[in-house]
Amino acid sequence: MGPTGSGKTSLLNVLAGNLTLTSGKITLNGNPFTKLQRRKLAYVLQSDIFLSRLTLRETLYFTAMIRLPDSVSKAAKMARIDEIVDALHLRKCLDTVIGDFMHPGLSGGEKKRANIACELLTDPNIMLIDEPTSGLDSSTAHVLMQELWDFASQYNKIILTTIHQPSSHIFHIFSSLLLLVNGRPAYFGDAHKALQYFGGLGLNFPDHYNPSDIMLELLTTNTEVVNKILEASEKTRNFKVEVENIELVNGKESAINVDVTSKNTNGHATQPSSNGHVISLGYHKTDPTEIALDVSTHEHVSTPYLERPLNRKWAASFWTQFRMLSWRNAKQSKWRIFDECNLIHTLIVASIYCVLYYQIPVSNDTLRDRMGAVYFPLIFWGFAMVIDSVSSFIGEREVVRKERRAGAYRLSAYYTAKMVSELPMMIVVPIVQLSAMYWLAGLGGPIQFAIFIGINLLNCFTTQSIGYIVGACVRTLKYSITTVNTFMVVFLILGGFFNTSFPTWFTWAKYTSFLHYPFAAIMTVLFEDIEPFRCGASQIFKKCQNETELITGSDVLHSVGIDLPVYCCIGTMVALIILLRILGYYAIKYR
Repeated sequence: MGPTGSGKTSLLNVLAGNLTLTSGKITLNGNPFTKLQRRKLAYVLQSDIFLSRLTLRETLYFTAMIRLPDSVSKAAKMARIDEIVDALHLRKCLDTVIGDFMHPGLSGGEKKRANIACELLTDPNIMLIDEPTSGLDSSTAHVLMQELWDFASQYNKIILTTIHQPSSHIFHIFSSLLLLVNGRPAYFGDAHKALQYFGGLGLNFPDHYNPSDIMLELLTTNTEVVNKILEASEKTRNFKVEVENIELVNGKESAINVDVTSKNTNGHATQPSSNGHVISLGYHKTDPTEIALDVSTHEHVSTPYLERPLNRKWAASFWTQFRMLSWRNAKQSKWRIFDECNLIHTLIVASIYCVLYYQIPVSNDTLRDRMGAVYFPLIFWGFAMVIDSVSSFIGEREVVRKERRAGAYRLSAYYTAKMVSELPMMIVVPIVQLSAMYWLAGLGGPIQFAIFIGINLLNCFTTQSIGYIVGACVRTLKYSITTVNTFMVVFLILGGFFNTSFPTWFTWAKYTSFLHYPFAAIMTVLFEDIEPFRCGASQIFKKCQNETELITGSDVLHSVGIDLPVYCCIGTMVALIILLRILGYYAIKYR
């Protein structure tokens, strides 16, 4: 406990391994606290980070399937979910979506309990909970803390929680208290003895007040009082270290750590049961910069199948991770992909396109119109796909980061599942819109139609891959959208439609635009075998020396700078997609 900025969350982040120690070290039962051991430690963050369009039942189901071993049957996992749901009184909201600021869902208290429930599913030995009562009213906060105390007592769990200013009811639930100020310990010991300790320092405070209010007032009102408290704490800690050194010299072994034990609701400490845990969070005997986290286990009653060997990195296999991540991502993404606003937007654009380009004849006068009919879908779906992939990835980033820190799944499983699960849904709307646009514009026959759809989909996959990379490398939505818009506009200019006459020294630039390859491929398919037409009054083509000169499809392609065969364009696009997808994985991994 402590005032804002005292270092409460930082301490939990250090214990959980989310922050790197700059000095000192952490031990578990006298041994270094390793990354694999931290996987049996649950960390509930202050913010409730979930995928908003999943229900609570689906969220718990995914967590159980992905974080419990494959050796556990599905029925046993569902029974575990029911057990946790009943313990935290979440039964009535199981089929309610999590929700966010745009879509209403669970209440604040229900989200807190849902957050805790997800961590309890793995049967952790120790739970770190950051500010579980923040944003809750006093009644809801007390109910939540009482539920945590009941759960810890029933299942012999150790809970270390940070809290800012608890009510007196909540304060008397605590067994031990570490009081922080300015990143330094002001008191560490039994919670119900804290006021007695400060009274022994000559500090006066009124009776019959909330103990937490009194202590926080002592630590925030007067710098002289704060310094006095910190000096007393330092002397006490140094004295204990000196005593330990003397005992070590004399060949004696004794612990200076303060036990965090169970306590009843009257505020009196109780001894742990013979099958429970005792945890000690204190200072090392000879090194006061070392935090010693000691857990003594005495035949802990636990469900055997929930135990995961510490030398096993992942609870579930790659296939299980891939399958469950695909299932969850499909449920979350369908709301984004088939959003009614996006569908209406696509319908309006397609309608205007079909009106403008309806059954364009093949002639010299309509040549640029037909080129525009080819180029526009590439631009439309290029922007749509890249912005969608950026926004979706940024929306999932915190969830993935939280789950990855808990060792839930491989990054490769997440990335592969995201690509595969979204693929069927992502191509439905483009195929429907492009089909209507192609036939109403009269661009060609059935064979050309299949190639037209395929090349446009390759263009969608290319821009989606770019969105993954930008979403991984650029942390904020504002700068991500700006970045992809800049890329798209530059590639748009270099694509070969708006400018067909590049400066001699700059002719290579069109090959750097990913839009040039689908445009060149579709143009070649649609224009290479067209019926020759007369020049008429046009001066576009160099061959047009007189009005009767015939213009072939090759002349049309050459006039707009298309000089690559179809197979070369398609091969380049496929290679580009593979390369960008690989780069996207490493961008996510290292960024």
